[in-house]
Amino acid sequence: MLIGLPRSDIQLINWNIICLNLPSGESGEFFIGYSLNDRLARFSTLILEFDEEKKMGKTKSGSTYSLLGEPGHPCKDGLHVLYHLFGKSRIQKELFSRESRGIVSFKYSIVE
Repeated sequence: MLIGLPRSDIQLINWNIICLNLPSGESGEFFIGYSLNDRLARFSTLILEFDEEKKMGKTKSGSTYSLLGEPGHPCKDGLHVLYHLFGKSRIQKELFSRESRGIVSFKYSIVE
């Protein structure tokens, strides 16, 4: 089940950034990972600000994200959120196969 969560300060582990590039030309980046604060997988609203050096960002909802550790493979529950939003087969094709059309991608490479 997906739920909308209120604006908050979030510390993410097992994180990455999802890059969405729609055929219409619209694009955006979104945090994905596991929140230490509420112990839930997170898929953020659109990232408005991101300081890569400090690993801190702010999203359209007003939430602030602190990213802990290095980027990599997001948590399993985070991927479940993507599967629910966009369809499991589409996400697996875009993120984990050579058949990707570049619509959805990780900003930082992952090691399987």
